[in-house]
Amino acid sequence: MTDSIPTHPYFDLHHRVTADEIDSQQHVHNLRYLQWSLWAAGKHTAAIGWDAKQALSEGVGWVVREHSIQYRVAALLDDEIVIRTWVSDLQRFASRRKYVIFRPVDQAVIARIETRWVFVDLTRHKVLSIPDEAKQSLVVLDQAPTLPWEA
Repeated sequence: MTDSIPTHPYFDLHHRVTADEIDSQQHVHNLRYLQWSLWAAGKHTAAIGWDAKQALSEGVGWVVREHSIQYRVAALLDDEIVIRTWVSDLQRFASRRKYVIFRPVDQAVIARIETRWVFVDLTRHKVLSIPDEAKQSLVVLDQAPTLPWEA
C-alpha cells in the first residue's frame, strides 16, 4: 500500500487487491471494505498530525459508533483501487467521515461508506468533547470531492 501526501481536504489510499482478500465467491470479502476504510481514516488523521500512539498513551482516542456501507460493484483480485476519505461533519463529541472506493481503470465506484466516530476516554469508557487541536486539524467537506474522471 502507498498513500498520497494530503494536499486536499481529502485523502487517497491506493491499494491492490490481494488473494487473501478474496472470498469463496471470487470477489473481495465484505469485511475488507470496512478494513480499507479504517486504514484510510487512520492514514488521513496521521497525515494531518494526529498521533494515535500519543493519544493512546494519554488514554484517549477515536472509536466507531456506526458504519454504513453501500456496495455497488465487486472488487476483484489484482484490482488497483483507491479509498478516498474526508470528514463530512464535526460536532462536539462526534465526527462523520465518508469514503468512496473506486477503480480508476474503468471509472467504477465500488462502494460508498459512512462512519460516525466519537472521541472517548479509553480508561473510563466515556465520550469526551473533541479536543480543539483535533478540530483545528480537520477540514470539513460538505460535498463529496470529485472523482478523477469528473474533473
